[in-house]
Amino acid sequence: MMTHPTTMPQSPQSPQPAISPAPEATRAARPARFGLFFGIAAAVLTLGAIALAVFAPALTSAPRLQVPQGWQQVYNANPANDSAPWSSASGCSLPSEGLDIESDKSCPFTPASGVALDDGVLVIAKLAPAADVSLSQDAAVILDNSVIVLVTQDGSYTICRDTCDLFSDRGDVLASGSTVAWHADAFVPNELAVLYSTDQNTVSLYVNGQYVDQAEAGVGASPSIALATSSNGEALFTHVAIYAGNVG
Repeated sequence: MMTHPTTMPQSPQSPQPAISPAPEATRAARPARFGLFFGIAAAVLTLGAIALAVFAPALTSAPRLQVPQGWQQVYNANPANDSAPWSSASGCSLPSEGLDIESDKSCPFTPASGVALDDGVLVIAKLAPAADVSLSQDAAVILDNSVIVLVTQDGSYTICRDTCDLFSDRGDVLASGSTVAWHADAFVPNELAVLYSTDQNTVSLYVNGQYVDQAEAGVGASPSIALATSSNGEALFTHVAIYAGNVG
């Protein structure tokens, strides 16, 4: 009797093991991911710092700069476009960007013939970003050739009489300190304003529209005005506005 060979049941095939990436590929992917993450984080932090520099002064409760009611505008221009009132003394130049002052120099403002600035003055001076000048962007306003208001690039300020230099101990300092209202970022412009009130006999400092400090200061009834910088600094004034309580 013939017998047929017994058919053996086929065993199921074992699944193929998953292929894991080679250790070298895993290690290569991780630095790329971390590099991308830190690149994004650095960009976000940089943008946040610039935004804070621009908007931080507006978040404080200090009073904002306002032109006193009834005061008259005497000057309002880029000095490069209206240079007649500005001295061309050594150290004062007028490139297309504005009025550039270097190394302890001052540039007086001369009103039209026969015009006197009485009953208080307000000087509002806009500055180019510090990256646009070769030295530290230190800006100053001088009233009556005696009271000097100076702000340096790091936000330090001083109000003093006769001689005023943050890098020396000279001068009769009336007020000093530092302010976060000043944009220390080299790519952000700044604004410096000095208000002399005859009613209160005070000189007040405003930075980017924000009140910073004031000091009692005896200034003449019709004070002269000059823009300046520190002994180690430079200032590029891109726009200047001047107001007076009364124009005689």
